[in-house]
This record gives sequence, C-alpha cells and structure tokens, in this order.
Amino acid sequence: MSDLLCSAKLGATTLALLLSAASLSAQASVTPDRTRLIFNESDKSISVTLRNNDPKLPYLAQSWIEDEKGNKISSPLTVLPPVQRIDSMMNGQVKVQGMPDINKLPADRESLFYFNVREIPPKSNKANTLQIALQTRIKLFWRPKALENVSMKNP
Repeated sequence: MSDLLCSAKLGATTLALLLSAASLSAQASVTPDRTRLIFNESDKSISVTLRNNDPKLPYLAQSWIEDEKGNKISSPLTVLPPVQRIDSMMNGQVKVQGMPDINKLPADRESLFYFNVREIPPKSNKANTLQIALQTRIKLFWRPKALENVSMKNP
C-alpha cells in the first residue's frame, strides 16, 4: 500500500512540475526586424535592424552566419559588426556582406544560410541569479540573378 501511495505522490509531483514548466515563457529582448532575409546576387550587402525591447537594460548582440548544416562560417557571407551594444529601447544595425568567393555559389538555385543573433545580458548585481542568453535564428537566402525577377506569387 505504501508503494502505491509513494507512486501516486511521485506522479502528482511530476505532473505539477511539468504543468508549471509549460506555463513559463521566454521573450527575446534583442530581435531582428524580419523573419527571413533575402540576399540578392546584385546586392553588395543588406542591413538588418536589431531592436532591444528591454525597457531598462542594455544588451550585447552577437551575430553570425551558419551554413545549411548549422556550421558557423565567415565566407561567402559575413556579418559586420559581429558584436555590438544596444541600449534599452534602441536599435542597432548589422550588415550582411558578401565576400569575394560568393561567386562560387550555384547560379541556378537559391542557397540557404542561417542568420543568428544572441543577446547577452549585462552582469547582474544580485547574488544567486541565473541569466540566460537567448538566440534568434532566421533563414537567409542567397538568390542568384537568374531568379531575382521570379515572382513567388505565381511560380
């Protein structure tokens, strides 16, 4: 009987923990102005606005590009500046820039990359504080000239 009671308590505790964890939500303070980026072959670079939505704290924004497999790369596309401070309720801007070997990308189809932004919070003055650096990852498409004028509405 005590085993059954112990199992019931363990099950109830586990259920309570799962339900309380499901109610927690996280919202990034530093966010890009778009949900995807398109880098046309005719562009030398594209700008992305990053917004710090925190009403009080400044954040560092670390940006980088990954290939379709999730490997961090610095060519054929790179991000400048890779790290910047964004004050509370202010905007920052990064530039995705093409490097010389961008010409090696396929000319008959789009290439997929990922644009990443990690927000780094300031050091807390409070003891025993857990700080989490959230990361936003959005798709970045490199589009060759042959596809720049193709309408996505009527493929």
